[in-house]
Amino acid sequence: MEETEKYLTALLKGDSTVVLDIYQKFFYKVESFILDNHGKKEDVQDVFHDALMYLLLKHREKPLKINSFEAYFFTICKNIWRRTLKNNKTRVMNDGDLALVDNETNLSHFILEQKRWEFYQEKFQMLSGNCKEVLGNYFNGMSYEEILEDLTYSSINTVRQRVFKCKAKIIQLIKEDLRYHKLKL
Repeated sequence: MEETEKYLTALLKGDSTVVLDIYQKFFYKVESFILDNHGKKEDVQDVFHDALMYLLLKHREKPLKINSFEAYFFTICKNIWRRTLKNNKTRVMNDGDLALVDNETNLSHFILEQKRWEFYQEKFQMLSGNCKEVLGNYFNGMSYEEILEDLTYSSINTVRQRVFKCKAKIIQLIKEDLRYHKLKL
């Protein structure tokens, strides 16, 4: 937590020494991920910079409580890169030409998506331990049969009912929060 606070404070103050330290510690991991996922060296700089900007903007808006700076930062970089790949697929026009990209719009879309993800994670943490386990397995692609074996339920019907009830609970938690309507669109 101490290192996380050091990095966030440095970003706010524009401390180039600590920002350089962030680059030295985390750039290689981000670079490896992007190069392994259809990226180029130039893309790595853009993603890394956008992630730092996101952290800076987010921390200015409301101080972040992060347990692991590295894990949080890497997740942001992965999400930015995935969004970039998704946008690149839709940007290629019929005649093969590329459309111009508005990086500010891309970053604002990413910020909104990241806020939605964090909102969902917050509500997911409010579920009971059993619901977290059931939905975690379900959303990670486990079949009802696998969940039945893993959690030792009595029947497939029981698993289906539990998944349904847990989904309903998280939807209820989300819709009851006033922030839901701001993040909905």
